[in-house]
Amino acid sequence: METRPVAAVALVAVLVLAGCSAGYQPTPSEPATPGDSGDGGLDVDAADGLTDAELEAVVDRAMARVETLRGLEFQEDVEVDLVTREEYREEYAGITVANGSDAERTVDNVQHEALFLVGPDEDVREVRRDNRGDNVLGFYRPGAGDIVLVSESEPATLGDELTLAHELDHALQDQHFDLSTVGNRSTLDGTNARNGLVEGDALVVQRAYERRCTSGEWDCVGTTGGSGGGAVGEDFHFGVYYVGFFPYAEGPSFVRYHRERGGWEAVDAMYDDPPATTAAVVEPGTYGTDAYGEATLSDRSDRAWERVTVGGEPAGATVGQAGLASMFAYTVQDDYAPNRSVIERSAFVNLEGGRLDPERPFTYDVRYASGWYADRLHAYERGDETAYVWNVTFRDRANASEFQRGHERVLDHWGGQRRTVGGETVWTFDDGPFDGAVWVRRDGASLTVVKAPTVDDLAAVYEPAPAATATTVASTFTSASARGPTPRAGA
Repeated sequence: METRPVAAVALVAVLVLAGCSAGYQPTPSEPATPGDSGDGGLDVDAADGLTDAELEAVVDRAMARVETLRGLEFQEDVEVDLVTREEYREEYAGITVANGSDAERTVDNVQHEALFLVGPDEDVREVRRDNRGDNVLGFYRPGAGDIVLVSESEPATLGDELTLAHELDHALQDQHFDLSTVGNRSTLDGTNARNGLVEGDALVVQRAYERRCTSGEWDCVGTTGGSGGGAVGEDFHFGVYYVGFFPYAEGPSFVRYHRERGGWEAVDAMYDDPPATTAAVVEPGTYGTDAYGEATLSDRSDRAWERVTVGGEPAGATVGQAGLASMFAYTVQDDYAPNRSVIERSAFVNLEGGRLDPERPFTYDVRYASGWYADRLHAYERGDETAYVWNVTFRDRANASEFQRGHERVLDHWGGQRRTVGGETVWTFDDGPFDGAVWVRRDGASLTVVKAPTVDDLAAVYEPAPAATATTVASTFTSASARGPTPRAGA
């Protein structure tokens, strides 16, 4: 195993979105004027809080500056609410992390269990809610069209206008492209891919805004945006955080790549055809190509195990390259095995002068996840027990073999023990945060992973998996082969 220092990496790269006193709404009569760069100074001092008039002036100026940087005009003003962190936890935590139906929660939990991020008795949405209570500094609500900014001060004060610029860019996106219609958010991979465009756009604008502030070209209220939110709590979950942070880490590079080749017009056009996979965000040159496909799985469970359905339809999950990379990266940061990890910290964490690189703090191009082509996971339930079958397919056999090696190291990292069942290897977990049994088979560029509560349940969840009393299962297993010039996932 590769080793790492016992001390954890300090989290200093949570998305910055700060704020001031609550309830401000700019007057609708004078929207920011395109062509006015907003580079004039304002006689304001935010240290002790701003008056409504001062705040209105800062917001109007920020709107004009965002228009200048983004090349789009605001069509209407934006309401800005500013709250303390305690107010955020009490009033908005349920908004930023939706509860969803019981079935949706089950699928969400199972896909994160497959990534060894949460155990079978944990609720990933509660983990997200706890994480965001510590570090969210603000958000834009497309449905309401308003911005909520979170302040570490009480009463709330405006820490900087860089956060404001970021959220104003989201408002600008929504007014021009209707964010509620952008992208397929039915899977984790689709959501992260879509958000790579949306958040990458906003961060490119925010950082251009910051450069003008720090260079002295613009007079600004604070320049600390991007440095972090509230203090990270003792129970902060880095693995779940890594999955959700993908758009902020890889999105800016994706947007810059396409803007450099076609200007903001090329970025604007992508709102009609956003990236569908996180792999296309990591490798922006593959956007719009046939480099990726869809994975298929056949249900081969017995009657005791029922496929989880959402809205009356069998549900399928896709974690994508961002999910796979997070699975490996979490072993760098978890407390279970603090002196060893599956990958070196430097393979995921980008440091600059001992601190996280603000331009790209994490790299999701982890070698074990490279060459991702498609994946699909089916969740099953029997009473209050869950299981899953997961197909992960890569562009070629070499990438699939590399993932298999990395996945085996993840199983070992979390205390998995090898057992031979029916002539095949099964991993069992008796101690640690995970339990149950896992069987993995690779066929060419495709891997099938089956997880069940016990070894005896594996074949009941997926018939080709070995049963505890079986002597062989090889003759019952058939995997879909590659079709065409690129592999087609299936099992």
